[in-house]
Amino acid sequence: MPMHKDLETILSHCKFLKGLTPEEKISVIENGRSTHKPADEYLFHQGEPSDTMYILLSGRIKLTQLTDSGQQVIVDYFGPGAGLGIVVGLSKMPYPLSAEIVEDCEAVSWQREDLHKLMLRYPQMALNGLDMLAERFRVLQLRFQEIATQRVEQRIARTLMRLVKQFGAKTEDGIRIDMPLARQDLAQMTGTNVYQVSRIVSKWEQDGLIKTGRKRFTLLQAHGMVAIAEDLPEVTPYKH
Repeated sequence: MPMHKDLETILSHCKFLKGLTPEEKISVIENGRSTHKPADEYLFHQGEPSDTMYILLSGRIKLTQLTDSGQQVIVDYFGPGAGLGIVVGLSKMPYPLSAEIVEDCEAVSWQREDLHKLMLRYPQMALNGLDMLAERFRVLQLRFQEIATQRVEQRIARTLMRLVKQFGAKTEDGIRIDMPLARQDLAQMTGTNVYQVSRIVSKWEQDGLIKTGRKRFTLLQAHGMVAIAEDLPEVTPYKH
């Protein structure tokens, strides 16, 4: 398969390949298949038989889950180096989530049988896969705890800070979240609705904490957003 120009850097951040030598990582990638998909398509859908795992080389992906009531929840966003569909290598259960493409992406993929062969050759990959599943379970527990115990403002602030850490790009004004992000997306990530998100975001804009554009958010005052995210006593601008 063709090599991505930043492959070495991307693979150095790939948790699924942690502990492998650079040569072993390249060997794993060369045994995969190159995949290119445009925004708004899917790598896989929740409930489908799991048969393919991916490592993202470029673009942005959001993992979503549809509840029994038909409501979509955004579980997380991922960028280059992320492993998606690790369940393929560890069980035969259906995909528990959907992987929607936010920005045109390039990925390398493996079918289950090929992935098992690689795991037998490099057992560290199987251990890494277990670590990845455990980490994602921990994140889901944390999100549930946030929804159950934190104010809406705090949840939104924490979500923005996480996205800044993942996808932040420095600008003259501050730090921009370098991917499309709508207010509806924030609502689905924080267990609230668009009205609440719009009200809070508008207030933060008036206070000079953030700046928004068309599906773009720029953090102007990191310390102020951290104070809200951590629910510090001196910053309580929103009361119910």
